[in-house]
Amino acid sequence: MDDGFRAHRLTGLSDYQTLNGCLNEVRAQDEGELWLLCDAQTRLSERIALAESTRRRP
Repeated sequence: MDDGFRAHRLTGLSDYQTLNGCLNEVRAQDEGELWLLCDAQTRLSERIALAESTRRRP
C-alpha cells in the first residue's frame, strides 16, 4: 500500500479471541514492523485459543 503494509488473517477468529484482543488485520509502516505485529498477533491468538480450550473443561 502507498501508506504502508497491511496483513489480513487467513483463518477466522473465535468470538473469544476477538473479545480478548486478537485482530483480523494489522497495518505497519515497514516490513519489520509488519513482521513483529503479525508474530505478536499469532502468539496472542494461540494463547487465547489455549485459554478458551481450558475454559470449556469442567
